[in-house]
Parts: sequence; C-alpha cells; structure tokens
Amino acid sequence: MSSASGDSKFSEKAFSMSYLKTSTFKSIFELCDVVSIAFYCSADATMMLIIEPNTNEYWIPSVKVPAPNSWVTYMTKDLIQDIFGMTFPIDKLMQFNKVWLPTSPKGGYISHSIFSVPVKIDVKKKSKSLFGRYKGKIRWSSIQEVSKFHTSNVLKSPELVEFLSWHMNKQSSVVNIPSEYAVVNNFMEISDAVLVTGKTTLFDQIVEAAGMDRNAQETLYGEFLLMTFPAMYLTLQTFSKFMIELGWPKEDTRHLFRSADMYGRGGICFRELLYFLAATEPGTNHGGTHAEVRCRYIFKYLDVQENSVLKRDEMKNFVTMLMKSRKQALDPVNIEKEVKECYLSMQLSENHALTMLEFLRVVGELKLRGTSMIFRAPMSFHKVVKDINQRETRGKSPFPNKSSEPSKSKKVHSYELAIHSVKIQKSGTEININQYWNIENAASMMCLRTIPTNDVTRKESTNKFDQKSHSNELLKALRYLVNVNQKMAQPYKKIESFAFNWGKLDPATVYQNLSAVCTDVKEILKKEARLLDIPAPVYILGDLHGNFGDLLYFEKIFWHVGPSLCPCNLLFLGDYVDRGLYSFEVACYLFAYKLQSPRKVFLLRGNHEIRRISTQWTFEKECKLKFGEKLGSFVFNIIHDVFDVLPLAAVIDGTVFCCHGGIPPPWLCPAVTAINDIPAVLTEPQDQSALAWELMWNDPIRTKNLTDKVAMELLANEGFAVNSRRGTAHIFSVEALEKFLSAHGFTHLVRAHEVVEAGFYLQQKGHLVTVFSSSKYCTGNNTAACLLADQGKLRVLRIEVSD
Repeated sequence: MSSASGDSKFSEKAFSMSYLKTSTFKSIFELCDVVSIAFYCSADATMMLIIEPNTNEYWIPSVKVPAPNSWVTYMTKDLIQDIFGMTFPIDKLMQFNKVWLPTSPKGGYISHSIFSVPVKIDVKKKSKSLFGRYKGKIRWSSIQEVSKFHTSNVLKSPELVEFLSWHMNKQSSVVNIPSEYAVVNNFMEISDAVLVTGKTTLFDQIVEAAGMDRNAQETLYGEFLLMTFPAMYLTLQTFSKFMIELGWPKEDTRHLFRSADMYGRGGICFRELLYFLAATEPGTNHGGTHAEVRCRYIFKYLDVQENSVLKRDEMKNFVTMLMKSRKQALDPVNIEKEVKECYLSMQLSENHALTMLEFLRVVGELKLRGTSMIFRAPMSFHKVVKDINQRETRGKSPFPNKSSEPSKSKKVHSYELAIHSVKIQKSGTEININQYWNIENAASMMCLRTIPTNDVTRKESTNKFDQKSHSNELLKALRYLVNVNQKMAQPYKKIESFAFNWGKLDPATVYQNLSAVCTDVKEILKKEARLLDIPAPVYILGDLHGNFGDLLYFEKIFWHVGPSLCPCNLLFLGDYVDRGLYSFEVACYLFAYKLQSPRKVFLLRGNHEIRRISTQWTFEKECKLKFGEKLGSFVFNIIHDVFDVLPLAAVIDGTVFCCHGGIPPPWLCPAVTAINDIPAVLTEPQDQSALAWELMWNDPIRTKNLTDKVAMELLANEGFAVNSRRGTAHIFSVEALEKFLSAHGFTHLVRAHEVVEAGFYLQQKGHLVTVFSSSKYCTGNNTAACLLADQGKLRVLRIEVSD
C-alpha cells in the first residue's frame, strides 16, 4: 500500500481513457441491445462461462444486437450455432434489464436480456470440440468455482453468481441490488433515478459539495456504461484502470476498490462510483458531514484485513500517509516515533484495534489531525468530464481501430522540414551532408530565416549528420577496425588465439565516445515501454552473437545508407554478445544507431544481455583482451548498464508478437499489458522479474522431445513444462501458443534464441517463426536470415555470405 496521499494540485496530464481498450463498447454512440444466454447443465450443476479475450474475465455468451435486428436470429446463429454446431430452443427469459441511455441520438433505453437454456450432458460435450471464435474460451463451472472466481475478482460481474444460483433455485446474498434500481421479479429498470438530485443522505450531500451537477453526472454515467455494459457493476480490473487514469498509483487500486465497494459485493454500481469520486475530489470540503464521509472511505481503504477494525500495522499505513502529505522523512525510525505519538494522542494502547466509530470519534475530537490532506485523487473529475465530452462531441471512439489499442502506426504525425540535405554518391555508399544554407542556390533567404526547428529532432539530426558527434566518431572507428582486422572474418575462432589490431586508433578515445553514447542511449531506452509498439515495415533480426561481419552484410543489403534513410524500421531480438569475437563492435554499432534513430531502431533484451551470463561466456574476456584489464572492465560494465534497460518484447502492427525467447505462462502474464509493468531497470532479472526472465529464456517444445512425462506436465500446467535443456524457465506447446495469440489478438510469434540451419524455422502450425541472423555459428554451416514484416506479410530473407 502506498501513501495514497494524493496531491493538492491535481495532474494536468492527458486523460487517455485506456480503460476502454478492453470494453465491449468504445463510444456511447455504439451502445445497443445485448442478448446473453446462461447455458446450464443440471446433470452436474454447472453453467457455461466464456473467457473474455481482452480481459481474461469470465462472463456468459453474449452478442450485440444493433437495431432493428432480430434477437432470436442473433442468439441462434452467433451463440447456439457457433458454440454447439446445432440449434435447439431457448427455454425462458431469466432476466431483463432496461437501462437508461443519457444524451444518446438513439434516445431512451437499451436493454440486456438474459435467457436460460438447459443443456443435457451429451450436448454439453459438443461445446468442447470447437473451431470457431469460442475455441478455448469455454469453461463449465459449478457454484463453488464461480464463487471462487468471484472472490478472486476474475468475474466480469458478480451477477454471474446470481445467474447460477437462479438455475439451482438457491438464494444468493452476493448482489445487494442498489435501491435506485427498480426491480419487479425478473425485470430490472435503471432510469435517470441513478443520478443524485437531492441531499437525502450524507453521501448525496458530498456529491453536491464536489460540484457534480446533472450534466457532469450524466457524462460520468455514460462512461460507466461503456466500462460495464452489458454487466451492471464495475469490477476490480476496469476500476483499477480507471483509477490509474486518474493518477492513482497502481498498487493502491485494490485498496481503493475495497473502499468504494460499499456493500462488499465485488462490484460497484454507478452511485457508489459517483460517491467515491466526490469523496476523493481534490476540491471537496473536508468539514462537517463531508469529513465523516471521507473518513469512512479512508477507514475502509486502510482495513486491509477486511475485519472492520484497524490494527497497529494498518494504523502505521495511516501515519505514513499523513507523514507523506506533510513531506516528512519516511525512514523507519521516524515512522515508528509518529505511530507511538498517534496512539498516545488517541489515549489508546498500541494493541488496541479501532472500530469505524472509534476512528470517526478520534478524528472528530481532533486527536487525529491531517485527514483533510490525504486520500485525494491526483486528477479532478472535472477534467475527466471535459475530456469525455470532447471525445463524444466528435462522435468518435477514442480508438479509431475497434479491434486494437492505439498504435504508433495509426497516428498522424506533424511534419517539419529537415535542416540537412543528404547527397548520395552513385556508388550508394558515400554520403555528403550539408545544411540548406550551405548549399548554393538551394533556398531563398526568406525560407532559411523561417525554417522552424524542434530541439528534440534537431538533436537527433545532429547525432545523425554531425560527423564529429560521439555516435558518428564511434561508427567511423568501427569501420576502420573492420579494415585493419581482416574484414572481421571467422568470428567464431577461439578467443585464446585471437589477436586484435587497433591500428592508429586510441582505445581510450574509443571508450570516451562509447561512454557518451551509452549515457544518452540508456536514457532513451529507460523511457521506452517494456512492450514496444512498432509500425510496419520492419526488418526483424535474430541472434548476432558477436558476428559483426554478418551485421555489416545486412547493412549493405537493407540499409546501406544508414537506418535513418531506410524506409523500414529495424528490430533486433537480442543476444548481441558472447561466443563471437566482435561482440563489442556489434553492441557499439547498435547503440550508435539507436541514438541517431531512436524511433527507427529498436533493441530487445536477450538472455545473453545479462552480466552473469556474459561473464561465464566470452564477452567480458573480449572486452579485457581489447582494452586491457582495467579499461576493459569499464567497457563491459557501461555496455551492460545499457543492456539492463532494454525492452523485453514488441508488437508489430498490433498483430505480430516478438521477443527473444518465447511466450510467458498465463500465471505470470494474464494480460500482455503486464509486460509494461516490468521495472525499466533490471540488473538481476532472474530475481527482479519472473516475467522478464521467461520472455528471454522460454522455448517452443520440439516434437522429438515430447515424452509421456513432459506431456503430462504440459497438460497439468496450461501447456508449459520445465525447460530441462536450459535448466531454467519453460518450454511451451502449440496449444499454449494458440491460446496466447488468440487471447491478445495476435497472429504470430517471432523469436530468436536458437540456432537454426536455414536461418529460420517454422513451428507450431506456422504461427511461430524462429530467426537467427549469424551465419556459420560456432564454426557450423547455418545460414543467416532476417524477416520483413510489411503489408500483412512476414517474408523470410536469407543472405549468402562469403567465407
């Protein structure tokens, strides 16, 4: 639990509405009727649940029915026929929810109808041999399992417990239906009565104190529907995303949800969300009854054990919140001192557990001070309302491409005129760079005086074209070293017999340029997402392992005038060092071009970009052999400082997932966005992030290695088994890959990590491509290859290299 102190000056960051990425509807203009079917098998008392592909939450089979289409037709074709491959009658209407739709051009209401369909055991079995969109997404669950899912916060709505209880003729106490919902038997209406219009309760009064007028409430209610419908309640997962958008720390969101969930149902209705936003609004007055309401929320936030009392550890969290709001030092000694003084002020022993009433009393008697400064949202709901209204006024979803998240490839860039002219010689290799004002008769004086320059892009331009920049000095040194070291042929000789020639270069000067490049490129990489979003076209290269000669062959063929003038982006999948004699050169080359073209060159981390691994192999020895013991140690460490901040995966055009090793198991990565939660700096990835480790080390299983023991292990662990060949991480099956790709809307996995004879290797029904970009690896006979991702195609490009 963090301090949750909030900030008196709320954030002015953009409200990106990323919580709608996984919603059924993306705009209020898209909202329409939904029909669902609760399939129930009385033979084993189970109900069919569907795993929602974007959230991994459980729900029942549902389909949107835009007006004026037939509900029965949609249910029969898109639900019953798709799931069972046959049709049968719908039994009865179990629940009909009529939902008020504010400010909609369609007017009035939308509805969610839930039909009950009994299924016999032989028909139930047919739902498990699927080939359609429900393949791998169906789970028949008992009341005990559904209750467990509810406790684990993996249901789309606590209503599912009610649906199953209805089939079993049992009373469920999970869902306490809000009083503002009108209910008659199996009919429920949500009207504009959900809005707060009076001052009947303390909670109603705090809505007014926060300045939530009817227009603001209607806007927030519309957003609530987008986050929840066809469900009636907001659950932890989407609530957490919404809170993060408001600026709350991610680690606080579970506690905030507990605080907002007034009835402990595991789902929040609109009124509860409204009350919570009002209580945490930065501008809400903390005096009188408003203070009492806010303190009730604070108490529930602190009640981690959910036993309705605050024990010493929970009061310690409270004291920490107060201290942070006062900007006091948060060292353990100071915190303990403040905790003791807190109990003395309350005139209570430190083993006393405070009830809610006692907490309210000591705050009211001013024995606890400072509650007005804590538990404030970092962003005001007024800004949220403004941003939502602007989006809906445009009549657009926040994500133009319904099927994917916002992508760099979908953005429209503002263009500016570059300040350099690039002159390429007929040979295609020599380049002349001149600024416009140094070229005779190239532009009018008025143009030259008015060409605008952006500081960021100008710095990149300087790095690219200033021949005296650290990056270009480093690249010139590398090309010189190629010539004085026999074209860097035979990179896989034994390092003990290797003699390196610096020629006329001073190693200390090379180190100084490398150090400057590493400092700058490290800052660029730290700011990148751990899961990169890269638009096509892209060249994808696999393991290089110190083969600088082959890297230059790729350059000569595909980006011979440099990455900045190449129409394709470049993605390198890791394992740049070890085994080959020119690992230093490979790393320097990639870092220099990453600095020059940070939005065109992308580097992922492989399992050899780890200090412990490259110390065991050859990279550390290589650095010390080339630079000497002391300077070589410095070189090794500054390069690894950059390796420590490399991203771990990438997605091309929202469909091709790329990493060094392989897909992670679902218990570490329930949603692919979890990769972005990996710390930016990983000096010891094995200890710091199991997810990062799996991305770097995992392998697809080879059929020849599939023993009965491994098959049983794969079956018991969702398609994953211990990677005995490497002694760490996992191997994964084709079923595990298909589930991962389907869950996230991907079509292929592209990875490296294993030498393959042809330079590439297709596996797992053609959905997995291994690419290896170093030829004659360790004196073998393999070919080097790369991939080109462009216009919906993955093309394999193999290069012929000379001895």
